[in-house]
Amino acid sequence: MKEDHTSPAERSRGQRLLFVAVLFGVLLNFPLLALVDHGGRVAGVPVLYWYILLIWALLISLTGWLVSKTS
Repeated sequence: MKEDHTSPAERSRGQRLLFVAVLFGVLLNFPLLALVDHGGRVAGVPVLYWYILLIWALLISLTGWLVSKTS
């Protein structure tokens, strides 16, 4: 058997990143996308596009924050 040489902080960060991946998988899945795909527009751009852009930016910033965060 191999020994696990990861620290508890690294395991915790890995669990947080896995949670973020699952959360954003849910946020970008059909049922929630259908809620915002109602044909409305904000500044001439469909609401669905704004939603996807916001979720994408949130994913990048949250992932960057979790990776750079020192424990």
